[in-house]
Amino acid sequence: MDHLYSIVDRKSLALRGLVAVIFGVLALVATGFVLDFLVYVFGFFAIISGILTAGIGLSSEKTELPPWLLVPTGVLSILVGIFALVTPLIVAMAITIFIAAWALITGVTDLGLAVSHKKMHHRILLAVSGIIGVLFAIILVITPVFGTYALVMVLGIYAIAAGFVSIFLGLSLGKEKAVIEVQTSL
Repeated sequence: MDHLYSIVDRKSLALRGLVAVIFGVLALVATGFVLDFLVYVFGFFAIISGILTAGIGLSSEKTELPPWLLVPTGVLSILVGIFALVTPLIVAMAITIFIAAWALITGVTDLGLAVSHKKMHHRILLAVSGIIGVLFAIILVITPVFGTYALVMVLGIYAIAAGFVSIFLGLSLGKEKAVIEVQTSL
């Protein structure tokens, strides 16, 4: 396992925190705008990625992947990007449905583990986690538009909390620099 180290100074921590707080406030106050922005960023990314992928497939003979795989993948990515730009709310709701499916699967799994493992410590917490996951999935499926906006608002709350922590860390460092260690599996 490799280790990556990053040295962060107080100004960059505080600035990152300020940007996160601004984004979080925007997500809470202008939820629709932030939702559209995120989907548009995804759409543009998919289009650019698709153009590059198809371009590599058409122009490079030395790639390890065959052109018959790269070109259709690139074209599909371009089409998904265009679809996201033309119908941002539908794409946002589709993402919400995928999140609901994930919450349902993990919720049912947690409930199953809590019921089947009689000797497991704190299995009541696992059961509560499972119930919350299933209820969250049901709410997202029943009200996907509300669920989509709620997810952006939760993202905003998280950004504000993380932003204030980052600002606090930046202001409390003084002249020191923070060394952040990240383990990678590469």
